Amino acid sequence: MKNIEVSNIFSNIGELLQIRGDASFRIRSYEKAADIIEGLTVDVSELIEAGEFQNISGIGKTIEEKTREILDTGTCQAYEKLILEMGLEVLDLLNIQGIGSKTASRLYNELGIKNLNQLAEALEDGKLQGMKGLGKKTLNTISESLEFLTTYRGTRLIWQTINLAGKLSEVFKSCDALTRHEFTGDLRRREEVCRSLEVVVECAKDIDTTQNALIEYLSKHQEQLTTQIVDAQDTPTGIPSLQPLQKIHLLINNDFPCTIYLCSTAEYEATLFLTTATDEHLAALPTDTSLHISDPNNASDFWQETQNNTETEIYKKLGMSYIPPELRQYSDSVALAVENNLPSLVEFDDMRGDLHTHTDWSDGAHTMNDMVVAAINRGLEYYAVTDHSVSSSVANGLDQERLLAQMKQVRELDAATEGITILAGSEVDIRRDGTLDFPDEILAQLDIVVASVHSHFTLSEAEMTKRMISAIENPYVKIIGHPTGRLLCRRPMYPINLDEIISAAAENDTILEINGSPSRLDLGPEYVRKAKEAGVLIAINTDAHSVPEFERYQYGVNVARRSGLTKDDVINTYPLEKLRETLS
Repeated sequence: MKNIEVSNIFSNIGELLQIRGDASFRIRSYEKAADIIEGLTVDVSELIEAGEFQNISGIGKTIEEKTREILDTGTCQAYEKLILEMGLEVLDLLNIQGIGSKTASRLYNELGIKNLNQLAEALEDGKLQGMKGLGKKTLNTISESLEFLTTYRGTRLIWQTINLAGKLSEVFKSCDALTRHEFTGDLRRREEVCRSLEVVVECAKDIDTTQNALIEYLSKHQEQLTTQIVDAQDTPTGIPSLQPLQKIHLLINNDFPCTIYLCSTAEYEATLFLTTATDEHLAALPTDTSLHISDPNNASDFWQETQNNTETEIYKKLGMSYIPPELRQYSDSVALAVENNLPSLVEFDDMRGDLHTHTDWSDGAHTMNDMVVAAINRGLEYYAVTDHSVSSSVANGLDQERLLAQMKQVRELDAATEGITILAGSEVDIRRDGTLDFPDEILAQLDIVVASVHSHFTLSEAEMTKRMISAIENPYVKIIGHPTGRLLCRRPMYPINLDEIISAAAENDTILEINGSPSRLDLGPEYVRKAKEAGVLIAINTDAHSVPEFERYQYGVNVARRSGLTKDDVINTYPLEKLRETLS
């Protein structure tokens, strides 16, 4: 079991206790345990086996016992009792804008609201009107946020989907009925939010025999991943070639839909080809070839023509170059592939540096030294320390005096460290009026300035746009961090005119960020594409607050690839000298 999974259980316990109204010291003990375990650089199981876990400040006997229980069973009794009493859906209340922990507690304890459906009913019935602290404006905010969350109900962020896929993959690897498998659909396209999990499996024997054997095998192996076979009506896709595929429909971990496509060796890559692309992408493929993908009268011809073909060979038969899975969502990549003019997409290994990270000087979990060592181990050539500024008080933001002291430490550490260049920076808050936390004479001393919005999300579109452009026009601001402020499946982007923002960034040579936090992935592909067209450079940053979060690069690179970015479009693929020239 991974550290993040143990951490999530403790975090959920803390939030459930908070909603129930338990004593603050109990709540804090679980919250602290969650933070500590998430930030560990080694597996928590190793620390327990070595007898070193309780030596960590904030970890007592009770937390260690529950951690052991979670590692052994995947859960703990205290957590299961809370779930039985309150349900996990009550935690969804905390994702609603306008509802904090205190309000969620009142909704639960005074009105018995345990999920978003009950919240919607209470809004419609007027039961929330008159509650202390819930004025008309707050109720409107709650209603709008609830509508947004309903759109994403039942979905999973990409990191969660990858985690589920990993567990299912382990089950498949030990099943003799299958010879190989590969995940497809949303996950293979690396979409930021996945609505289902799809996987193509190659059958060791005939498809019917394999289907029966696999269903039986799944029912007997529920330890790693709870699966439930369900009857599902296949939604017509509009692509006749997809209809004959034999499938098993599952619900994973009780509610996340999963489709298993069963096929022979000869049909394996053709099935991957069809199931990776969206209907929009498939419908845009050439129709004047021997492959009839969209013609209902010739659907069977597709399978005959693609026997034992690779995906590259299938695309060649369509008269076009191979299209990477990340570009198979929309139709625009088809024309480029027909012209053999697809971009050479940026790769994970192209990344040379990270220009947005945090240490324990603000709200990071690890010291500057720890983060630098991790950056070296990751193979980075340069690494920027960009802790929060003073307006982010909840994140222990630095004032001028502390920033100057940190800057001095960064310079000293850089001089004493070989193999990497350490840059002094700051993630500076963009205040409500567009001014920054530090004056220009302070910003001028920094190697990198990331300017971000962390407050006042409810300004009008005109106010928010003006606020952001004011920061873009500051000559010392090099990067705009997480430009839309979205939190995937939790909070929509704030009202802002992105076309004007992109235009201002182009005029001022300001870089826009793809924030690699899997809960943000901001900017999204639709706006990254516009930025590229306008000539705006992009930075892919991890926004890492701990050593393990350096792995976030993969998520940011996914977004860049889905946006059609090359190395030249991404500033932190540049060698240090070129980076400095570009930033100057």
